Amino acid sequence: MAEFLYKGVVDWFLDQMSQESIVPGDRMPSLRVLSKELGLSLNTVIHGYELLSSDGWIESRPKSGYFVCHRSHTKPALLLAGETLQKLSNEGVKPAWSCLTHRSALVDQSNAVLAPITRQEEESLPILGKGHLIVRESVSEYLKGLGIKSHASQLWLSHSSLAIFTQSVQSLTKRDDTVLVLEPCDPRLTTTLQSLGRQVITISAGERGVDLDLVIHCLRDESISLIVLPGQFSFPAGQLISNLSLRRWLAIIEEMKLPVIEWDLCSHLAYRAGPILTYKSLDQSDQIIYIGGVESKGVGRSAGWCLPGRYQSLLEGAFLGADMALSDTQQTVLSEALQSNSKRSLTRRARDVWANSERVKAHLETRLGNHVSFATSKGGMSLWMHLLEPLGVASITSLLASFRHAIVPGTLVSHESDANHWLAVNVTLDDVEPLAKALAEHLSIDNELVAEEILVQETIESKSAEELTLKESDKKSRNATTEPLYNPMLDLINHDFG
Repeated sequence: MAEFLYKGVVDWFLDQMSQESIVPGDRMPSLRVLSKELGLSLNTVIHGYELLSSDGWIESRPKSGYFVCHRSHTKPALLLAGETLQKLSNEGVKPAWSCLTHRSALVDQSNAVLAPITRQEEESLPILGKGHLIVRESVSEYLKGLGIKSHASQLWLSHSSLAIFTQSVQSLTKRDDTVLVLEPCDPRLTTTLQSLGRQVITISAGERGVDLDLVIHCLRDESISLIVLPGQFSFPAGQLISNLSLRRWLAIIEEMKLPVIEWDLCSHLAYRAGPILTYKSLDQSDQIIYIGGVESKGVGRSAGWCLPGRYQSLLEGAFLGADMALSDTQQTVLSEALQSNSKRSLTRRARDVWANSERVKAHLETRLGNHVSFATSKGGMSLWMHLLEPLGVASITSLLASFRHAIVPGTLVSHESDANHWLAVNVTLDDVEPLAKALAEHLSIDNELVAEEILVQETIESKSAEELTLKESDKKSRNATTEPLYNPMLDLINHDFG
């Protein structure tokens, strides 16, 4: 009887999915609501949700409820760590222009992010210097949630994180100096360095980070003046770097005594709740210059912040001279967004982005089938999508003409040999159907055939899920949890030594 009752919850879910009454990204009914609707006990519904969660159909998010996940029918795209260093050739400012034309694809597409409440307040004048103390204290409290200890007096606020990065590079290095950058990352980092006349060496990261032995050899063999580290969930791969890998990086940084910039604009976009560990949160010697922020497509709706660390005295003159200050209104809106209980908080926006990402993945896979696969992602602003066959120059040009706000070519993001097989797709798009349709046309995909194949796969998968549910229900107790206990030995067993 117990098996039958649990199966009723699973059957109800699969039936709702088949009718598209609920789709990936949707929030599941609360336990009590579904208990009343199905006429089952609360414990039975709880166990049914646990079964669905263990099979990957839904995901529990603390203080938010259960959400429907996208279950991919294709094998995930593998993102492998590079085995060699890539020395980029300097091409003047051309790469920077090429990259900045794609800026809108790198930021939040919502018109509501950091939007002022009234039009009149938008005319407020900027405040010279770091910004209001009370706003910097709000940012400092927010950073504590990321494990970063900071004092408001150390923080600098700006209307542009890229402006902070540019000023930092110019102050810490000279023309023709060599900078080490991890990729794939925000392409504005490498192109800005190139346009400033710096020599750029890149090392590609895989699913679990980079080959740290290769990093050590690079630092010993090359005259490196600066290291640039993309933070957690940094564009576009959305990787969550293991704690062990972060600690090994910090050991290298402290030994080499080199200035380091951490570019971290996506920590608030984690798909799972909980504190996110950053490089800066482990930095005991203040070697890392931490740059974070929130970016939106709206004019005047972006904000950045910086912790200069031990380089405060060296950088503050450059920051003052660049006049990067936020207006009164921008600071007020930023302070409100950093409050978790605010109606327009970054925490709530992160939930919206996560849900939309699931819908985007489901839609693209339905349209494009086995012609695409996605790198496993735990958060971030975009999907790192692998194409079975690379698009030609004419197709890429045509796509960019219409969807420059939605995609970034892999060749701008990565410098590996297979870069033309990749596309970064912005997951904050309100409507991904036009892009999916255009991609299907350029990939010459028969959408009816793809839909039939996926329908067959879904049917087979649904049946196997039902059978698996009955088998597992005997093995699990009523108090089973969907979250596995953390085992510190897993880091030692599974880590990639960097």
